[in-house]
Amino acid sequence: MRIWQKIYFVTLLLFLVMLNVGLFFAAKSLFSYNLAQEQKKAETDCFFICQNLEHDFSILERNGRYRENVVALLFGSYQAYYKKQDIILSLEKTDKAEASVLRSEVIKGGKQAEIFAERNLGDPYQLYRVSYHKRLVDFEAVWDALKRTFVTVSLVTSILLCLILYVLMRRMLKPLGRLNESVAQIARGEYGQTAPYNNQSVWDKDEISELSLNINKMSRTIQRQIADLEKESEKKQQLMDNMAHELKTPLTSIYGYAEYVKYAKASEEEKLEGLTYIMEESRRLAKMSEIMLSMRLYEKESPAPEKVSLNAVATHLEKTLAGKLREKSLAIRREFETETAFAEETLLINLFRNLLENAIRASRAGDDIVFRTFRREETQIFEIIDFGIGMEETELERITEAFYRVDKARSRKDGGVGLGLSIANLIVKKLGGTMAFASSPGKGTKATVILQHPNNNVKSL
Repeated sequence: MRIWQKIYFVTLLLFLVMLNVGLFFAAKSLFSYNLAQEQKKAETDCFFICQNLEHDFSILERNGRYRENVVALLFGSYQAYYKKQDIILSLEKTDKAEASVLRSEVIKGGKQAEIFAERNLGDPYQLYRVSYHKRLVDFEAVWDALKRTFVTVSLVTSILLCLILYVLMRRMLKPLGRLNESVAQIARGEYGQTAPYNNQSVWDKDEISELSLNINKMSRTIQRQIADLEKESEKKQQLMDNMAHELKTPLTSIYGYAEYVKYAKASEEEKLEGLTYIMEESRRLAKMSEIMLSMRLYEKESPAPEKVSLNAVATHLEKTLAGKLREKSLAIRREFETETAFAEETLLINLFRNLLENAIRASRAGDDIVFRTFRREETQIFEIIDFGIGMEETELERITEAFYRVDKARSRKDGGVGLGLSIANLIVKKLGGTMAFASSPGKGTKATVILQHPNNNVKSL
């Protein structure tokens, strides 16, 4: 059963029950009220009849005509008058005087109701009791007519309500049906499908429109996440392909030279050359393994910021890279506006070492490499600038990918494995910063790292 049908039948049932119960009690209350009014009228008539009789008896007594036959004739005139109104009066003489208390009673039975009222006359005529009896003719007929009216009104109202409620339910819950169809399409994997959303007027702003809006947001979020997952999957596949390619060349060479040394009739000098190459390629594989392991550790570890001396970091890097700098007659020129940074020292050293190694490989012999840092508001900016071969714009988009190298032949010759900038990018993300590159072919490359400058206290060196 559809939700609109459930709401329709439940609402209709509740309304009809409440309507019929209300009409029944309204009719019952109206009838009881009319009956109570008739009872009050009977009490009033009985009271005034007693008052008039007391007055008439006093006149008869003053005129010396107060006798039983005269009293009977007098009361007969009252009976004749009230008989025309379907009221029966009776006058009884009791043996014992009673107080003039007015009593009334309503008796319902059969197809009619009767009202009784009685009262003793006042002193000195309290031995007389007046009885008032009125029959409410066709009482049940009136009640039956009232019930027929009640049924007719209830039936007509119920039919009108069924039609009006049906139209309103179908109209108000129609967007829910369209929304259900859209959600079913999304559930089948059609994430580009959008749920119908109408928010043009105050009348349209309801829970269904809000649900449509949230479903559309969810669908777009799922689309983005799927796109990110597909992109990430492509990156992982590309990483595996690149890794397989990078491992294939040295492993093939190692196996070839090992087989040559083992089976070929080579001189000692040739064997030594083969073993040397095997050692170099093995060392390169070990370095690649070490770097990939460090990347994995960077992903897991949380940095512990501290106050770091940038001059100490630069001096350490110059000593570490002294051989490579000396080989190409390069120098690192420091331009530090601030001498400290707030980060984990080990991560900073690894970050700048990878960036400087990349700059050294790209620089021409005799050039300088600029290592610059300065602060701008809440950020600290680091720049490493070389004036070497530079890169194309399309290459800048991929240089942080694992195993990607602009000049593969030169990188292999220099001992690079294509992971330096990937590690640098990972470290920058771990430090909560951003990294960007700007380059032009033949003019060099500028690597920019932006880190947030924390306001909290950190431990000093």
